[in-house]
Amino acid sequence: MKAFLWVGLGGAMGSMLRFALQYFFNVGAFPWGTLGVNLAGCLLMGLFWGLADRGSMPDSGRQLLMSGFCGGFTTLSAFSQESNALLQQQRNLSFFLYAAGTFLGGLLATFAGYKAIPS
Repeated sequence: MKAFLWVGLGGAMGSMLRFALQYFFNVGAFPWGTLGVNLAGCLLMGLFWGLADRGSMPDSGRQLLMSGFCGGFTTLSAFSQESNALLQQQRNLSFFLYAAGTFLGGLLATFAGYKAIPS
């Protein structure tokens, strides 16, 4: 039961922070807030993963930060909706840059975060 509470608490914190960042940075024609949130979330996931993998994070920390916070903070659904909107607006270059930036940037950010934690 404790695990559910840790995940729920982390998820609530991540979701509220994501909402605030998207609110302030998703202005104009490009979804900068969502891209930034997803890349930052991937970097954090890598950092937390590195800490957990090296025994520096208890199970409650994994539940709170990895499953909860990062799960609530990053968002595939907003990425999907915004990508579809760019395609419907025939903004193909923006769509390509956003999709590639999210996918490749997310992979690189997770890897960089993981590697940033010393062995």
